[in-house]
Amino acid sequence: MSRLSIFAALVVLLALGYFFRGPLGWAVWRSTHSASVATALNGTDPELLFSIGNYYFGEGAYDTQTAERYFQQVIRIDPMREGPHYQLARVYFINGDFASAHAQIQTELALHPDNKRSYYVRALIYGYRGELEKAEADFKEFLKWKSDGWAGWNDLAWIYFQEGKYEEARDAVRSALVRYPDNPWLLNSLGVALLNTNDQEGAKESFIKALSKLASMTEKEWGIAYPGNDPAVYREGFSKMKESVQENFELLTAVNSTSSPQ
Repeated sequence: MSRLSIFAALVVLLALGYFFRGPLGWAVWRSTHSASVATALNGTDPELLFSIGNYYFGEGAYDTQTAERYFQQVIRIDPMREGPHYQLARVYFINGDFASAHAQIQTELALHPDNKRSYYVRALIYGYRGELEKAEADFKEFLKWKSDGWAGWNDLAWIYFQEGKYEEARDAVRSALVRYPDNPWLLNSLGVALLNTNDQEGAKESFIKALSKLASMTEKEWGIAYPGNDPAVYREGFSKMKESVQENFELLTAVNSTSSPQ
C-alpha cells in the first residue's frame, strides 16, 4: 500500500471517529464505565454526563463529589434540562448542605413544576431545617401526586410528630399500612403514634410486628428505602433502626409496668 493510500485510510478513520464519537463515547461508558475515556470521546453530551453523574450517585458506584461535578457539567451545557438540579439538591441534602439543596430544588421547581418529586425533596429539606408548616404542605402536595407509596406518608407522620399532631400522624401512617401492612417503618411510626394517643395495646402490637419484620430483613433490603445514601452506612443505619424500635417497645413496657396496680 502506498503512502498516499495509508494517509487516505487514516483520514477516513479519523473522520469516522469524529462523526461517530458520540456513539463511541456511549459504547465505552456502557462497556467499561471509564468516565474519562467516554467524555474524551463525547464530553458535550448532557445525557451521557447525566448518566455518569447518576452512576456515581448510587447507580453503580458511590462518590457524591464526582456525581456533583458531572451534574454541574450538565447544567453548564444544558441549563434547562430536567433532572440535574433535582439530583444536586439530593446530593447537597445528603451531605447536610441544606441551603444549597434548597437553592437547587427551587431552581428545579421553577424550571420543571411538573416534576412533583421535587416537593418531596423540598419537604425533607424543610423538615430538617425545622420549617414544619412548609414541610407539611410540601409532603401533602407530593402525596396528591403519588399517594400509593409509603415513604411520603411516613415522612408526613414524622412532621406531625414534631408538631405534636399525634392523631394526624396515626392516620397518615394507617393510610399507607393499607397497602404495606408489613412495612417496619410504618409499623414503628404507628406504634409511636398509638403510644402518644394512649392506645398501649395497639402500640405494643405494632412494635412487636415491626421487630419481627426487621429480624428477617437484610441490610441491603433496608438500604433500598434510602436511595442516594452511601451503602457503607447501611449496617450502622439498619442497626440503629432496630435499636430504636426496641427502645420504643421497652419504653412501652416500662410505662405499663409503672401504671400497673401493685
